Amino acid sequence: MTTDELGAEIRRLGPWHHDIEIAPGIRTGDPAYCPEPDPALGTPSIVDPYAKFARAFGDLFPEGLQGRSFLDCACNAGGYLFAARQMGAGRCFGFDVREHWIRQAHFLAERLPSDDIDAGVCALADVPELGLKPFDVTLFSGILYHLPDPVAGLKIAADLTRELLIVNTETFPAKQDGLILNPESRTLLMSGVDGLAWYPTGETVVRQMLASCGFPHTRLRFNHATEGKRRRIEIWAARDSGVFAHYDGLYPRTAPSRLRRLTARLLGRR
Repeated sequence: MTTDELGAEIRRLGPWHHDIEIAPGIRTGDPAYCPEPDPALGTPSIVDPYAKFARAFGDLFPEGLQGRSFLDCACNAGGYLFAARQMGAGRCFGFDVREHWIRQAHFLAERLPSDDIDAGVCALADVPELGLKPFDVTLFSGILYHLPDPVAGLKIAADLTRELLIVNTETFPAKQDGLILNPESRTLLMSGVDGLAWYPTGETVVRQMLASCGFPHTRLRFNHATEGKRRRIEIWAARDSGVFAHYDGLYPRTAPSRLRRLTARLLGRR
């Protein structure tokens, strides 16, 4: 395609959430290629999957993904699949319930290195019917708070994960731990499709959900404010704490306070 033809195709497939360079100087997130706003679809935010992915996994796997298989739940345009493959991942599979995003993923697959990458339209609840083999690493980003049953949904992803499960979700802090009702649009591209969803109230709830799914070892990557009272968190969870060996070397966990050390010393003498 010529530059003009690529631009026209990007515009036709928009709006985009993933900003990806598909040819020198041509990016899917370029404002010049934004279609006319459609209130029924909304205006997605723009993120660079390659930058976010490299930064995150560089801390955990300094030598790259080394042939690890990778699953992206609610993969959007598949940007993280291509980023994982670039970092050395082997088998990469993503799914999304919205055909809009998967059309974008297939467009990208025609223009980027895409061997061992596949993406398809599928609801999370239907994933067990696909008969997929387990993956080493699973990304569960931007989906937990769009599900009518987030615990069952997370369990589906966990059952398909051998090593590392990454949960990135919005939360709605409250005085008590739990899940808060989150009724949402069925048509906006960045919403769920069920109309009913739940916000976890914070990292404690997400950690407990992960532990119940067989991922008791966790690290909080970030927890920051978003719109209104909501916050965005990312938690990495593993079946085996050894997964975090390199990460813990870079970011030692907070040392206990002097009082806690003294208390532990006294208890140790009993």
